Amino acid sequence: MFTPGFKYFGGLAAFGLIAALVYGLSSGDATGPDYFGFVDRNAIVGLISLGWKGNVGAASGFIVLIFMSMSAALVGGTAVAFRDADVESVAELGDTPSVMPFAQRPTAPSWWPAITAIGVGVLLVGLVMDTKAYWIIGLVLLSVVAIEWALSSWADRSTGDATTNAALRDRVGASFEIPVLGLALGAVLALSISRMFLWGTGNAAVLIAGVLSVVILAVALLAVFKPQIGRRTISAIVGVVAVAIIALGVVTAVIEPRVGHHGDEHGEESHAESTVEGE
Repeated sequence: MFTPGFKYFGGLAAFGLIAALVYGLSSGDATGPDYFGFVDRNAIVGLISLGWKGNVGAASGFIVLIFMSMSAALVGGTAVAFRDADVESVAELGDTPSVMPFAQRPTAPSWWPAITAIGVGVLLVGLVMDTKAYWIIGLVLLSVVAIEWALSSWADRSTGDATTNAALRDRVGASFEIPVLGLALGAVLALSISRMFLWGTGNAAVLIAGVLSVVILAVALLAVFKPQIGRRTISAIVGVVAVAIIALGVVTAVIEPRVGHHGDEHGEESHAESTVEGE
């Protein structure tokens, strides 16, 4: 069940965690309140909160051991997910488990270069406008693209069978990419829509909300009542709509907000105040 790589890095992660616990307990304040005559009370709180509260002794040593444990756990999880790149384990997913198919060049189209361009654009807009939210979103998009592109490249070259490659990619990536990408896309869309609402005032904001609602409802109804269209077509439509909303959010964030009835009311109040002061 567990590969040799997972056993090695799992053991290293456990060793780092135990060493960090022992280090935090043994290097605490010896003169403070303690349990059993030698265990520092504040060290218990520090170990539970990983140094956020309490005392873990010398913080540098504790941090090194904790990060060593986390890194080893990450590498071990990756090793067991990819089965240590073992030929026999990968071949079991094919039609002939005893034979490892030849590798092939990627055959499916990739969206990741286009998404990379979008991430770079959002990052540059954030840097130029000095808007922290946008350049953080750009960095997140580029990080996601780096992981997904590498995963797709690995799967496309794993075997000579496209079906087996797709099964490998879904087995490794689907467990985390769907919730993470959905959450990231939702955050970016929410920020973009908020920029539109801040740009439009009064009737313009109502019109923007109505158009967005109609578009989202139309895509949802299309996916429900026309399942024969196919998952790839629906994904392409959703991607085009999302890119359009993000682009409009960037544009409305760059240009100045419209002056609506709020501005007129503010101007009338200012005029009334100036009149009273003049009297």
